[in-house]
Amino acid sequence: MTNALARALGWAAAAAIIAGALALRLPRLDRRPMHGDEANQAVRTGLLLDQGFYHYDPADHHGPTLYFAAWPFCRATAHSFAETTEWNYRLVPVVFSLFTLLLMLGLGSHASGYGLFANRAGLYSAALLTAVSPAMTYYSRFFIQESMLLTFLTGMLLCAVRYTAAISAPNPQPRNLKPGTRNLKPGTRNPKPETLLWAAGFGAFAGLAAATKETAVLSFGAAAVALVAACGFGRLWRAWRTRDALVAVGAAALVAVFFYSSFFTYPRGVYDALFSTFQTYHTRATAVPEHQHPWNFYFKIIFWFKYGRGPVWSEAGLLLPAALAVGLSLLPVRQQGASGEETRTRRRWVRFLSVYTLALTALYSAIPYKTPWCALSFLHGFILLAGAGVGACWTACSRTDAKQTATAFAPLRLCGKLLVVLCVAALAWRHAAQACRACFKMPADPRNPYVYAHTGSDAMNLVSEIERAARQAEGNDTLIALAVPTPDTWPLPWYLRKYRNVGYWTRVADIPAELQPTVVVAAADQGDAADERFGRGKRASFFGIRPGVLLNLFVPEK
Repeated sequence: MTNALARALGWAAAAAIIAGALALRLPRLDRRPMHGDEANQAVRTGLLLDQGFYHYDPADHHGPTLYFAAWPFCRATAHSFAETTEWNYRLVPVVFSLFTLLLMLGLGSHASGYGLFANRAGLYSAALLTAVSPAMTYYSRFFIQESMLLTFLTGMLLCAVRYTAAISAPNPQPRNLKPGTRNLKPGTRNPKPETLLWAAGFGAFAGLAAATKETAVLSFGAAAVALVAACGFGRLWRAWRTRDALVAVGAAALVAVFFYSSFFTYPRGVYDALFSTFQTYHTRATAVPEHQHPWNFYFKIIFWFKYGRGPVWSEAGLLLPAALAVGLSLLPVRQQGASGEETRTRRRWVRFLSVYTLALTALYSAIPYKTPWCALSFLHGFILLAGAGVGACWTACSRTDAKQTATAFAPLRLCGKLLVVLCVAALAWRHAAQACRACFKMPADPRNPYVYAHTGSDAMNLVSEIERAARQAEGNDTLIALAVPTPDTWPLPWYLRKYRNVGYWTRVADIPAELQPTVVVAAADQGDAADERFGRGKRASFFGIRPGVLLNLFVPEK
C-alpha cells in the first residue's frame, strides 16, 4: 500500500469516526429534562450573559472554563439568558467531545517514529471506542465539566507524547554551516524549538484542566505516580530539562490565573481557587451522605449494570485488549537500533497509562463522594489501553518470519487482521447500541446506569402547571414564590428563567407577609404551612421532581 493511499484511508477512517460521533451526540439534545447540575451551570452562565461579568465562587460551582466556553454558543442565538435553550448549552460538551477525538488522532506514530500507538489500527480503534462508548456519549450531551476536563487531559497526554518524541529524535545535521561553526556530534539530542512548544502546550492544557474542575488534581497526582512507576525516578531526572519544565509550569499558572481571575479583573478568584476550592471539595467528598457510595460503585456502572428487568449495560469488553497491552508492555524489547528505541518508548507510555488508569480508578473509588460522570477520566484510560492492545494484535499479524517466505504466511496474517477488525467492529457495535439506548430510548430512566438523581417527567408536569397558571395571571410578570431548601429547587430556576418575579425562600414563613404570590411551590413538609398561609381557596397538588424530592404546588382555582 502506497503512503498516499494509506493517508487517504486514514483520513476517511477519521472522518467516519467523527461522523459517527456526531450521529450519536447531536440528535434530540433538548428532549431530556435538564438535570439539576446542568440547570445550575446554565443559570451561572446566564449571569455572565445578563450581567456581563463572572466571579468565581468555590462554594457552589466548579471552575470557570465551562461558562466562558458556553458564552459564544449562547450569544449566537440569544440576547439574554431567558432566550437560551438546551441546545445552546449542550452543544458545548458535544463540541469538546469532538476535540477529544481530534486530539486522540495525534497520539499515533509521529514522523520521528515515536507515538503511543504502533499503527493506525490501534489509534483508530481507540478513537472509535471513545466515539461510541455509552458513558462517553451520554455525558457528552450533558452540560457539565466532564467532557471539557477529558479534552484537556487528552491534550496533556498528546503534548507529553510529542515532547518525548521530540527529545528522543536524533539531531539532524545542518547542511550549510557558517565558517567556524562547530557541528553537533552524531546522535546528539538537539534542543529543538518544538520541545519548548510542546512543553508550553502541556502546561496550557494543565492550566485549562485545573480551571475546569478541582478533580483535575486527582489526575495530576495519578500521572505523577505513573511517571515514576513507568520510567523510574532516575530516568525522569536525566530527561528533565529545566527550561522546558519552567515553561510548562509558567504556562499552566498563567492560564489558570487568566480564567480564575476573569481575565485579570477579579484577583479574589485566584485566592479562592488556591485556598477555598479544595477545602470545599474535601467537605463534599466526605460529608454529603446522599452521594456517598461503596468502593465498587463505578465498576458496577461501567462494567456490569442491570436494574430490575432492565437491559444489561457493560463496557467490560475493553478489559481484554487493555490487559493484553499491559502484559506486552512488561516484556523486554529485543530489537536494537532506532526501531528498538521506538518500541521501548511506546511500551513505557503503555506502562504509564496502565499505572495512571489504575491509580486514578483507585483514587475515585476510595473517595466516598461518587457521581457516575466522574468515571470518564479513568474510563478513557481503559479505552486507550484497549486501543494499544488492538494495535499490538495488528502488529503481530503483520510481522513476518525471517526464516520463511512472506507469501507462505500471508493468508494466515490476513485472517488474523480480519479477526481483529471483526472483534473491534462487534465491540463498537455493541457499545453504539447501548449509547443509542441511553441517549434516545432511556435518557432519564432509572434503569439507565448513567441516570443519577435526574429530573423526572413529573417535574415537567409541575412546570406545565406553573405556566398554565401564569398565562391566566400576569404572564411573565406573574409573582411566583418557592419555599424550598436550596438543593431541592433545581432544576426549577432553569425552567422559570423567563419569569421576572420569582422569589426563593427556605420556608413558607420566610415569605414576606406583604407578598401575595399567584403561584407557590413549597417543599413537602411545608404543605400545611402553605395551606394555612394562603387559605383554602387554593388547590394543592404534589409533584416528585426527582428521586427523594416531593414538592407542593398551590395555584388559584378557576
